[in-house]
Amino acid sequence: ENTKPYFKAAFEGFAGSGKTYTSALVTVGLYKKIGSKKPVVIFDTEKSAKFLKKLFADNKIPVLVKESRTMADLKETMQRCKDGMADILIIDSISHVWEDFIEAYKRRVNRQSIQFQDWGIIKPTWKQMFSDPFVNDPYHILMCGRAGYEYDYERNEDTGKRELIKTGIKMKVEGETAYEPDILVLMERFEEVLGKEKKVWREATIIKDRSALLDGKTMTNPSYKD
Repeated sequence: ENTKPYFKAAFEGFAGSGKTYTSALVTVGLYKKIGSKKPVVIFDTEKSAKFLKKLFADNKIPVLVKESRTMADLKETMQRCKDGMADILIIDSISHVWEDFIEAYKRRVNRQSIQFQDWGIIKPTWKQMFSDPFVNDPYHILMCGRAGYEYDYERNEDTGKRELIKTGIKMKVEGETAYEPDILVLMERFEEVLGKEKKVWREATIIKDRSALLDGKTMTNPSYKD
């Protein structure tokens, strides 16, 4: 028995890595797979939805777009989807919602920076308002997020000094959010533009997959079929 019938996925990557377009391609395939008759809802923080209109129109899929960056609007959008307005929600990007959420908190407490004790309020509030509904709401959600580098200190064997080095990539959002979905996809952009034959392509690497069917795999210019 399938006790987890809703697709909850996250696509992380730097600008231009193909997060938005790949999530849209997956949405088209998912929409047809489940036989949805409702519009796809896009919570659009960076006015990218207009570039997806042709893709959805060519596949005869109606779309509703909410342009906003506030948690209040995202919460309302998710509640409407839960109430039956849509079977599929795309959030693009959750990073902007997180940034606006932090700025709103700083305005509320009248401070220019976040202090250590603030995280005891910020993290549970974010979990209640977004992470828990994301996991539990009965509809499909595809979430995009900007990537950033993780850094750590490492001792240089030659100089004996501790140096700051890149140790990985993470989504620019609350620390645990990227791992709430059942599948986490890292999108990367590659190019060969110095030779005669120039080409640009995207690769998707599955960072996490609860089913373990795709875990660790890399696909070139991925689509729903992948």
